Parts: sequence; structure tokens; C-alpha cells
Amino acid sequence: MYKRGQLTLLIILGLLVVSSVGLVYYYKDQIFLSEWERERTQSLLIPTEAEELHDQIGNCVSSLASAGITLLGQQGGYITLPEDPIGQGSQNPFSNSLEIFAASDFKTVYWFYQAANGVDHSQVPTISDMEYDLSQFMNNNLATCANDFDLFTRYNATAAEISTEVEILDDTVLFTVNYPVHIAQDDFTFDFDAFYVSQDVPLGSLYQAATEIMDTENEEFVFEDLSYDSLVLYPDQVPLSWAEFDCEQKSWDVTEVENNLKSILSENILAVKVRGTKYDVNTESDTNYFEWDLIESSVPEETSVNIFYSTNWPFSMQVYPTQGSTLQEDTLTGSPATAFLSGLFCLNTYSFIYDIKYPVLITLYDEDSDFRFQFASMVILDNNQARENTQGLLDLNPVETTICSDTQSELTVNVVEVAEDGSLVDLSGAEVSFQCINNLCPLGSTRSYDSVFAVPPCVNGQVIAEKEGYQDGMSIVTTTEDASTTVVLEKYYNLSYDIQIVDAEGNVRDPTSDDVLFVTLTEEETGYTTTLSYPYQGESVLLIPGTYTVDGKLISDVPFDISIDPSSYTKCTSVPQISLGGLFGLGDDTSCTDVEISEVDLQSVLTGGVEHSWDADRYELQDASHITFYVTSPGMPESAEDLEDVYTYIDSGLGYREPEFT
Repeated sequence: MYKRGQLTLLIILGLLVVSSVGLVYYYKDQIFLSEWERERTQSLLIPTEAEELHDQIGNCVSSLASAGITLLGQQGGYITLPEDPIGQGSQNPFSNSLEIFAASDFKTVYWFYQAANGVDHSQVPTISDMEYDLSQFMNNNLATCANDFDLFTRYNATAAEISTEVEILDDTVLFTVNYPVHIAQDDFTFDFDAFYVSQDVPLGSLYQAATEIMDTENEEFVFEDLSYDSLVLYPDQVPLSWAEFDCEQKSWDVTEVENNLKSILSENILAVKVRGTKYDVNTESDTNYFEWDLIESSVPEETSVNIFYSTNWPFSMQVYPTQGSTLQEDTLTGSPATAFLSGLFCLNTYSFIYDIKYPVLITLYDEDSDFRFQFASMVILDNNQARENTQGLLDLNPVETTICSDTQSELTVNVVEVAEDGSLVDLSGAEVSFQCINNLCPLGSTRSYDSVFAVPPCVNGQVIAEKEGYQDGMSIVTTTEDASTTVVLEKYYNLSYDIQIVDAEGNVRDPTSDDVLFVTLTEEETGYTTTLSYPYQGESVLLIPGTYTVDGKLISDVPFDISIDPSSYTKCTSVPQISLGGLFGLGDDTSCTDVEISEVDLQSVLTGGVEHSWDADRYELQDASHITFYVTSPGMPESAEDLEDVYTYIDSGLGYREPEFT
């Protein structure tokens, strides 16, 4: 039996345990919240007087976070697609990104592709790359979205520079947007320091699965194997290799074979299913052949993987031997015995060698969050064989800490701005970072004269300078030893704007409620891009001096339906062949596709536009406060034939007016 003292001790211990459990339960939200969640909760403690402005900015943060993640997922992990150093054209039809819908500019990046010169390239972004792109997207767009002039004026609010941190997790993306806003309204003052937003999308897990698919392709060449099987299994449509006794010599039209192969590949690739994801299996053959093990990690339960090739996408096929546009069989030759058999029994052998190149689009879709992550990869058969893996497997482990901390050289950075008289003057307070390969190393702020930073050794590293109110600047420098560089920042000029419409007679009018206008300006040297629209989404535009490509569209409601009757046409594309060494111009293939168009009733149509180059002069920008852009229109189309006239009118540049400063 317990003694009284022992029993009392046990009772006290029991009470302590129960109290501890109760306290943990009561404070569990605070105990188990992450630091980010605690900071987010603290940021929501807003006085009633400041709620309207806080909600306005918070809604913008949420909208931009969602838009940025959606765009990043659609473009293979990039907000801005990498530039193709060769440039897309007739001799480089594939480029380094896949245009999913023709003439739409809706593209996604190739994670693997072979350039027109035969060099293999990998464009797989890292998690750090994607986090940086999302943070820059927020930094570059939040002020425009949140700057409700009337609301800021009413609150007597001022805002400081925006700095965003992004963390991509398996099933969510966390945004910490440092956007200091100060309110001084009568005797009420308050400061917002940061806004916290989470987006419940499985970007991290879908990205991980995507890299595993790419690794499997680079190791096992599963798409190349399917492509070769498509050559073997359809001899009536795509001749490959066999022998037969037949005195009739056979031949095939190259274009017909190419179209057959494209259709076969399209159907077979669409049938591929990825184990561990959501899909339906229709037949036992689907299970035996079309179910592939491409990923090892787990993905959300409602995730599906779709793999697609469209016959409308670029396709390159070269086949040997040919005579002109015809595949011609080779008669069996060799020993006297085989020659005798060939002559006596008409023994013929067929052996064709194919070089094939085409893209596939791989889309991972999570139904619960309605989020998709997609990328493209190029499939290559060379002499009926899968391509060689020259890229290795993906190593996406973070190395930024190692590279950025391995500082061995001193880099002197002088950041300057262009003064009103065109001279260069020192600019202090610019944030400088150093990018080596895919690793971005923050260096700090500049003084009003040369600033010295410790940097890692790097060949052709990028020095990036940023300052609010200026277009980012960049210079290339090698830091295998001490070095110096100058970075030039161009000041933004903030102008109010409007968009006017010029008719065929040269008359100028305001847009109406039936009109929708878009004008996109792209500065050719820096790549700076901004888009204006009507109905107006903002009151001002930020411009820097330079030469801009001006691309405008006018879309109008028509008071009647324009009917386009069903039709069909044959579209043929000349695909240049590549000889040894990657030389072009030694013959071509013609790929023709029958395109069927169903009947379409149009209620809104393109009624005008502008495509031109324009020089924004520095001195005109300095003196101006307003700018007017013009879009030309030949008038309201009344038929499908009139629509063609609109496109011709825009292409001709008739009625073009340069933007005007006032």
C-alpha cells in the first residue's frame, strides 16, 4: 500500500501533467505556428481606421501572387522566358521555347532542346530561380496595382521601396512582401511594414515530379524508344526495314510518310500514363505498354500527368535513301548468291534511316488547387538511335551558400545614372547583387562613389544594380582576380497617358465603351516592357529613353455576328535540312497538314492596331507630363473578307502616328 506522503506526491504529479497538457492545448496555435505564420498573424492586427488601405494593398498582393505562380507554372518555371541567342526563324523553327498555340505567343520553355547548330542545351530552373522570379514579379507590379491615388491621398499615405521574399514548399508558396506604408491622417498615424500571403498550390511537389520525369528521360530516353517503336510497328504507313519477294519496286512519298508519322506519334504519346498519378486505363495493352514509371516522389492525390504532341508543332524528319521527294527501296546486293536470288526471285530489301526531331509538352495538373505546371522537351532520333545524353542528370541541390560565401576577389562597383544633360553622375543607395551561373549573391548598397565588395571567383558573372525609380542595370565582369565595373541605371519618367484611334481618313477619336485597346511597349536594348490598356487600368506609364517596339490591338464589339463558313486548307511548311557540321541550305523537306475550320460566329473582332518602332527621346521625356498613343483602324469589318483587310491595313502601317508628348 502507498503511504500518505507517496500518495500526495503522486496526486501532485498527476495534476502537473494534466495542467501541462491543458496549457499545451490552450496555446497550441501559438506553440506550433511557424515564425512566418506568427508574423503574418501579427501583421493582421490593423486599426479600423487603416483597414481600407490595408485591404486594398493586401488584395493586390494576393492577386499578383496568384498571377505570378500561374504564369510561372505555365512557362516551365519562368516568369520571363530565356532569350534564344540564335533567334527563331525558318532556319531555327524550334527555338528554345514551344509556342503551344500558333500565333498566340503562349509559350513554355524547353527543359531540354538541341539548338539549330546541333548543340544540346538544358534550361531547368532551380527552386531559387523560381523564388527570385516570383519576388521580382511582385516587386515590379505591386506599386502599380496598389497605387489607388484617391485612397492614398485620403489617407495621406506614403510608401517606400518594395522587397519580396518567396519560399516554395511542397504544397504552398509563402510570400513576405516588405512594403512600408506610412499613414498620417489628422491625429492618426500608423505604419504597415509587410504583407504576408500564402498560396495553397503544390508548386514544390509538382516541380520535384517534373524534374524526375526529365531525369528519367535523360537516363532512359523513353520518348525516343516510343518514337522508334512507332517506326517499327506501322510498316504500311512508315516504312523502315524488311525484305520480301516482290518484283514490283515500291516507293513512298516523303511528305505522306511524315504526316503519317506525326499522327502516329501524336496518338501514342497522348496514351502514355504515369504511375503514381491519377488516370484511367482502358485496355490491358495500356497497362503493359503505356503505363510508365517516371517519378519516384509522391504527388497530391488528385494530380494527373498529361503528355502531348501536336501535329501543328514544329517537326523535322530526314530519311535516307531518297530520290527527290520519294523514298526509294534498295535492291538487295552483296555476294554472288544474293545477287542471283535477287535477279531470279525479285528479292528486295527495304532499309531506311530516319533523323527525327519534335517537341513534347508535359503537364502536371492538380485538380484540387486547379494548378498546372508544364514544360517542353525535345525528342531526338539520330540514325534511328536515341540521342546521347550530354547534359547529365539534374543536380538541383542549393549551392548558393557555398558559392556566395567563397569570396576570393574584390569587386569595385560604380553605379551611375544619366543626368538631364546626358552625362553620367554617381548614384548612391543602389542595391547591388552578383550572379554567378544560377546563384545570386546580395552584396549591399552603394555609396556616392566607388563601392568595394567581396565576391566569389566567376567568369562572366553579372553585376546587377537596383534602385527604386530606376530601371535595373547590369554589367558583365570576370572576378577570377580583383576587378571593377560601372553599372548605368536609367531613371523612370512617370507620364499620364491616353490612347486615341485614327480612322482611315486620318480623323482622331476617343475609344468608346465597345472598344478594348492594348498597347505593349518593349524597349529593344534593355528588354523593359510595359502594357497600357483601355478601359484604363492605371493613370500613368513609366518610360525610359530608348527605342521601343510598339504593338497595339483594337478589339471592338460588332452590332451583328460575322460568320465564317466551314472550310479546309492545306498548310505546307518548308523545313531546312541540316548537313554535317550544322550547315543549312542543302535541300529541304515539305511538311503539309490538312487543317479543318468549323463554322465560327464572331461578336468581337480585331478592328485596328499598330506595329511600329518608336524612339523615346531623353529630352522630350524630361519636358513632358503626358503622352498620347495612337492605334489605326480602317473601320468596322462586315465580313470575314473584311477581317483580312484589317490585318493587311495594320501590316502596311497606313495611318501610323508616332506617340506625342505634351
